Amino acid sequence: MLLRRFSQSLREQNWTAIAVEFVLLVAGVFLGIQAANWNEERTERALVRGHLTEIAQDLRTHETVGEELIDSAKMRIAAVDYIYQEAFGTRLPTTIMLASRAWKGPHVEPFPPGQLDQLLGSINLVRVSVRSRNAYESLINSGRLGLLKNRELARHIQTYYGNYDDLLDTQTNVFRIFRTEGVVHQQYPMGLSVFDQRPASDIVALARDNPGFAAYLRSQREWAILNWNLLHNSSLETKALRLAIDEELAEP
Repeated sequence: MLLRRFSQSLREQNWTAIAVEFVLLVAGVFLGIQAANWNEERTERALVRGHLTEIAQDLRTHETVGEELIDSAKMRIAAVDYIYQEAFGTRLPTTIMLASRAWKGPHVEPFPPGQLDQLLGSINLVRVSVRSRNAYESLINSGRLGLLKNRELARHIQTYYGNYDDLLDTQTNVFRIFRTEGVVHQQYPMGLSVFDQRPASDIVALARDNPGFAAYLRSQREWAILNWNLLHNSSLETKALRLAIDEELAEP
């Protein structure tokens, strides 16, 4: 309708009407473009918020599993402490040194008396963090991370998952590998299975009489202290990122 009136005014050389209608025509086109851009931006923002919501859900899974892994590491420490106390009357160090860095172990409760037939199971069970990263990979693969206006949060997300991947690699390629090789070279020659349930007194006697087995147990404890530190730090990072995402999602 507006375009038809504009054409009519041109034919009649009604310059005042032409000016008014031209302004209205340009304004209409401009507002139409702006509305389309606004709708597109709103859609993209909603998609990014959806990705963030899914990442937050994954982080809650990381928190839950992380607490279980922390408890598992503490049980490894407690089990070895029990064996060394019974076999050698020795309290092992609570801090280990790697190069110039000290890694302080957690406070652990004494190994549960009702589970003494599970000493080896507790020592040899090396669980790893979950590879729950589908939401993050979806965000990266969609190319929408760049649409997140909170650039500090974007960098936080990328840094977190880089550190989390390092944790997974360390657990899989260091802690588990050492456990597996230790079982092959130390336990199997003595007829011990990975989760052997023979009486604790038998395990204590084997540790007392076999320096290699005792060294394996102590090393498992040392790796458990290192693992606990990595898990503890990761747990703090996970909580911090989840809270940052929750804060971002709370924004209108």
